[in-house]
Amino acid sequence: MSERVPKVPSFSREGKPRDRGLTIASDMLAPFERGFIDQAAEYIDYVKIGLSLPLVADRSRLIERIRYYHDLGIRVMSGGTLMQVAVKKGFVSEIVERLRSLNFDVVEISESSIEISSEVKKEIIEKVSSVSMDYIFEVGRKDPKFGPSLPYLVSKTEEAFDLKSPKVIIEAGEIGRGVGIYDQNGDISWEALNDLVGRFGPPNLIFEAPSRSQRVSLILEFGPSVNLANIPIDDVILLEMQRLGLTTETLGLAPSVRNVEGSPASKFVYHLIKSEHPIDQATLIQKSGLPKRTLQAALSYLVEKGLVREVSDLSDLRKHKYTPR
Repeated sequence: MSERVPKVPSFSREGKPRDRGLTIASDMLAPFERGFIDQAAEYIDYVKIGLSLPLVADRSRLIERIRYYHDLGIRVMSGGTLMQVAVKKGFVSEIVERLRSLNFDVVEISESSIEISSEVKKEIIEKVSSVSMDYIFEVGRKDPKFGPSLPYLVSKTEEAFDLKSPKVIIEAGEIGRGVGIYDQNGDISWEALNDLVGRFGPPNLIFEAPSRSQRVSLILEFGPSVNLANIPIDDVILLEMQRLGLTTETLGLAPSVRNVEGSPASKFVYHLIKSEHPIDQATLIQKSGLPKRTLQAALSYLVEKGLVREVSDLSDLRKHKYTPR
């Protein structure tokens, strides 16, 4: 008689290819255990081979490594440093051709160390597209002296979307302190984060999160479908458990953002309400930039689905405010 195996609940997220809940793992070409990567592959959407490693790594070994990732359904992207080197030294076309010959899928365009003019960015995009590769923008500066400058992040993010970047990565540097959405202690600057997300929506942004505490904070704020980058490969399985509420830090996680299945406007409005409740309709229109009719439709959907509660404004009973349930 065979031993009966007890049934346990199934814990999983939507499979690949995903458009949300993305995990971008970092690979500095250190030796790794293939058995571990085989197990973690379903949780990795992209691997970033950073710095200028594609210029100095052994070509045949790098091609083999990228082929291995492709066999596991993982796309491979370059790091932002490489394109900055290419711009500074004047060999953008040569670098793009090299990345294509190595079978990279995505080119990251970043200004973390130098400024790149809009004209040069368009030239890079044209070259990348001409060889059938994709591109993605990263915004922010590595130098903590710049700090989490909100106007800078907003303007660069707007420019990236104007240049048709599918999503935008928010830079955090190697240690995530004093850069992007993080203060000098590595804690999240909630003002910067809420402003970015309020303007562009959580699904459109990818947050670099070098430390585990930063990942936990972002998961608790946005749910398991937050997009995260700069994740060491060794941390990928732990990150997936955190996303699913299977660790002590995220135990009992309420994936509120994941449950908003309406239009992008509904998800956007829900985040604003969650971040700044109680909030009235006029303020929502001002902060979201949405047309009044679109915003009212989103509010009706959120109230109907029980995600948002409409309450009377005690200072003016003719008006209403909105809070998350």
